[in-house]
Amino acid sequence: MASIFPESMPSRSSTLASIDAGARAHLRYIRETIEAAHTFTSVPGKGCIAMGLTALVAAGLDSIAALSAYWLPIWLGAAATAIGLASYFLVKKAKAQGLSLWGGVARRFFLTLLPALIAGAVLTVALLESGARDLVSGAWLLLYGAGLAASGVFSIRPVMLTGFGFMMLGALALALPQSFSTALLATGFGGFHLALGLIIQRRHGG
Repeated sequence: MASIFPESMPSRSSTLASIDAGARAHLRYIRETIEAAHTFTSVPGKGCIAMGLTALVAAGLDSIAALSAYWLPIWLGAAATAIGLASYFLVKKAKAQGLSLWGGVARRFFLTLLPALIAGAVLTVALLESGARDLVSGAWLLLYGAGLAASGVFSIRPVMLTGFGFMMLGALALALPQSFSTALLATGFGGFHLALGLIIQRRHGG
């Protein structure tokens, strides 16, 4: 007696497997969407590169013997320039992505970074007034790294890893003689920012 079911009809097991695979793909898409919504992806690669180049110029000026007495204005000027350039590229990238810099994840990113920067400014004044000039570079690297590593929780992984790199340089700067300060500042604020910027441009755009 001939079967009333077509031979081409898929089995129940294959149908269930297909549904299960589709469900897994759908859940994976939902999970990735949620993770992206909680990740600050507007960190600008071009901004990081600009910050790195600015720091390298500052390090070059600081290494000139005739300008060594002006190390603080040089680095403060570089910091102001770097912040301005990074802010420009940050706003540009956020607009291109259609993202708000006042949104939840962006706000958490900046509010996590800000305390370390404020602490760095306060500690700089305290160290200079106490005559501990040799500790300033280490404090800058360590506190900036701590802020970057903490805010990296809300951003892409390279940001957090770069923060830990800065912290290691800061600890090294505190342990080594002051003569190494300019080289370590150049490595961190210059080299690390350049590397982070190139990674972001390659993997995350802008």
